Amino acid sequence: MENIYSKENLEGLVFDLIKYLYNTKDYNDERLSEGVLIYSMNKCYYVSKEKANFMLKNIPICIEENIKMEEYFEFCNSKTLVLSMDSILCEYLYYGDVPDSQKVRKKITNIFEKHGLYYDFGSCWYIFAESLNRHDS
Repeated sequence: MENIYSKENLEGLVFDLIKYLYNTKDYNDERLSEGVLIYSMNKCYYVSKEKANFMLKNIPICIEENIKMEEYFEFCNSKTLVLSMDSILCEYLYYGDVPDSQKVRKKITNIFEKHGLYYDFGSCWYIFAESLNRHDS
């Protein structure tokens, strides 16, 4: 596998997560991408019709540049990925007490693993990527 912390792999992970979250709705028929920010490579990615500066298929994405991740997340740097959730996604991943929690967790786990990574919780409101191979860190 390529370097898991390469721009191509991390960007692929970002876009795979955004596609899944945008195309999946919760039990209230809201997109799981609502209230989700993904930080990686000194950028912040999120879905926004109003602020979109990039289109991924039919998904309007805002990409903010020059973000210093370590200012937001104590143990992170530009070489990793952090997914911040101010949304129902927290309920799915952290608490697991809403319908289809296991299905959502499994899909997100599979997306991370496809890129040689797994996710761990920094708190109930954010997850960060770690290497499946502890020698890659």
